[in-house]
Amino acid sequence: MGVTLRGRDATRPVEGGSCRLVRISDVSQDGTWLNADFAHIEPAERIRDDHFLRSGDVLFPNRGTRTTAIAFRMEQPRIIAGAQFFVLRPNVARVVPEYLAWFLRSESAARHFEERRKGTYVQIVERRDLEDLDLPLPPLEMQRKIVEAAALAIEERSLSEKIAVLRARLVAGELLAAARQGHTD
Repeated sequence: MGVTLRGRDATRPVEGGSCRLVRISDVSQDGTWLNADFAHIEPAERIRDDHFLRSGDVLFPNRGTRTTAIAFRMEQPRIIAGAQFFVLRPNVARVVPEYLAWFLRSESAARHFEERRKGTYVQIVERRDLEDLDLPLPPLEMQRKIVEAAALAIEERSLSEKIAVLRARLVAGELLAAARQGHTD
């Protein structure tokens, strides 16, 4: 689990705070960083060293209905994840962290968690739900290839969306030019 910070101002941003806090809003649905400039905070209590994120940790939200995950690959010190995350430390001899994050975002995993979420106002995923997930483990090299293909698919989707926006602007510009050319006073 991420760190539970107590007190009214525990997660309030503090300029020059000694720690940085990863929030769910920092992670996109496709497992990329929406914001990697995490808020600086000043915890009221000492944070144990094992709570600070390490490169290769996988963050998975345990609250809400989003099924996303991200492999943390930053070498910056003193970054913690809030209690709304499970922090998974995979055995890298068996699983590539990015592969684990990819699988946790998959439709198969989403269905698994949808069937097990509890709560009405705030839905939660329990640790047992995560432990019960059947994670296929192909050889490490195949895991890396799957991660690479998934990253390329995300990039392709992003580029396609940008092309669609540019195409719409081009068409609108051409139509406006045609309207002005055909305009008579």
